[in-house]
Amino acid sequence: MSDPNIDLGTDSTQQGDVSAADTENALPSYARTLSWLSLLIIVLTSLGLSFFISNSARETLLTRQQEFARQLVENLNSQIFRRFAVPTLMAYGHIALRQTEQYERLDQVVHSVIHGLPLERLRIYDFSRRTAYSTNREDLGRSGLAPTYIDEILHDGASRSEILASIPQWQAPFRVPLAPGSFVLRILSPLRGEPLSPAGDAPIMGALELTQDITDDYERVLTFQGIIVVMCLMSSVVMFGLLLMLIHRAERVLAARMNKTRQLENQIHSNERLVSMGRVVASIAHEIRNPLGIIRSSAELLQRRTDKADAGTRRILSAIYDEAVRLSQTVNDFLDYARPRQPRQDLVDVNLVLDQALAFLEGDWGRRQIAIERQCEANIFVHGDKDLLYRAFYNILVNGQQAMDGPGIVRILAKNDNEGHIRLDFLDSGPGFDATTLPSLLDPFFTTKEGGTGLGLPIVQSIITSHGGSIELDNGSEGGALVRILLPAVDARQA
Repeated sequence: MSDPNIDLGTDSTQQGDVSAADTENALPSYARTLSWLSLLIIVLTSLGLSFFISNSARETLLTRQQEFARQLVENLNSQIFRRFAVPTLMAYGHIALRQTEQYERLDQVVHSVIHGLPLERLRIYDFSRRTAYSTNREDLGRSGLAPTYIDEILHDGASRSEILASIPQWQAPFRVPLAPGSFVLRILSPLRGEPLSPAGDAPIMGALELTQDITDDYERVLTFQGIIVVMCLMSSVVMFGLLLMLIHRAERVLAARMNKTRQLENQIHSNERLVSMGRVVASIAHEIRNPLGIIRSSAELLQRRTDKADAGTRRILSAIYDEAVRLSQTVNDFLDYARPRQPRQDLVDVNLVLDQALAFLEGDWGRRQIAIERQCEANIFVHGDKDLLYRAFYNILVNGQQAMDGPGIVRILAKNDNEGHIRLDFLDSGPGFDATTLPSLLDPFFTTKEGGTGLGLPIVQSIITSHGGSIELDNGSEGGALVRILLPAVDARQA
């Protein structure tokens, strides 16, 4: 009945792993989608803002140019009427700009007004849509130069402005620097005189056309627009980089936490199975220990009573006794691991515990030619259970002896590391730990020894952790197995 339960627990663990893995894979995809969506929003917002600012600057430029042209038209209207129209009518009785004298007088008035101003051309059209005056004398008297909406200007008296572009506006940012005359501002306004009566309207004498090359100003606006776009894009890239870095960091932290959570879940499931198994093993070991004790004591009694028995009988009884002792030790190991004893909190001299363990092994190690090199500081104390620590040290030393399987050296280092720990290093001259099995040596029931139970090192680990310490397994720099133990240090003077 135990197998189905174990299989079910394994399936549950696997399902938990799959669920966690799916979640881990899903979350980063959401994060990456969020990062790219954020980049798109930032870029679109930046571009929209840049075009809004640049268009506002362009509109401001055009408004300024139009306001300038309007004031210039008003000034021209006044100056032409007062300095040309009135004197000419008084002198000649009519205005005929084909006469050189009248044309030169008007030209003199116009140039005195527009001198130093950035105007490309100025024309005056009469009611027959002919060019009555132009700063370019070749246009004088020509028809067809006026725009099609000149009738609205002559009859309605409304001004009108427009931009004449030689290239499409969308191509302008890609063709900087622009050729002169690429963008020209044309303003057509009625040429008015002064009202004949205070309440009357000013008479319209013709249409006044001003043409101004605004290519340089337009190019500056485009440059300003490009700077804004580039700065917005650069800030967008920086913001996106920071956002992406934060998202990736969050992904790594989240993945690490999920991985740790998954490991903890697996450890919990494993511990649950081990606890269940330990209960079963403890129950079985408890039932075995009593009859095994009877077999051991009976074999020992028979050995004493059969001094005169034949050699074969004595060997059989000795084998029964030895196997009973071995099985009894195995049962005790199972019970110790399944039901660990809570350690006492006495003041324990680490050197004294080491002396007792080495004293017990000294005779056997002498026969096996195992030397001991010991470098232990004096006055190193811990709080704990002397008997449990003795068993932990004894198991480590016996494991080193078994690993060397013959003559060798066991080095023991014990000192205070000045970080609140007592550090004990046990290093033997054996072959060392196998790198492939090293991560599993502290797992219960894992063994590399034929006939071993796989509980020796796990029991040592259980004892050390119950004392608030830790154990590490490694290989020495010059070979051999290294077992390092850290225990909380105690100042004997304050204990």
